[in-house]
Amino acid sequence: MDKILDFMASPVVSIDGQSTVEEGAKLLCEKNIGSLLVVENEDYAGIVTKTDIIERVIAKGLDPKTTKINSVMSKPLLSMDHYLPRSEANEFMLRKKIKHLVVTKFGKVAGILTLKDMVC
Repeated sequence: MDKILDFMASPVVSIDGQSTVEEGAKLLCEKNIGSLLVVENEDYAGIVTKTDIIERVIAKGLDPKTTKINSVMSKPLLSMDHYLPRSEANEFMLRKKIKHLVVTKFGKVAGILTLKDMVC
């Protein structure tokens, strides 16, 4: 059985919620990734994706230099344990209409699973 752990990307890349969308976009490009976990009060509070930036900032004419990441992030974080089967994660992501899923191990964030990761 294929487990989520075998397909997730790790370690996760995060950004402070008070950072600007421009800073987030630069980090996404620099790391060549599609999402960032957003940190507030030393805990993961949400996730921001390239699609979030396009739909919630660019398409609405907001200024990426002044718009804060925490104002466009998706929350709450949706997650699944690392030992669950890939098929369960796929069904969950389709049902929730998400493309990025937080993977946990022993209650802590261990990685990110994307639909692209599961295509392997």
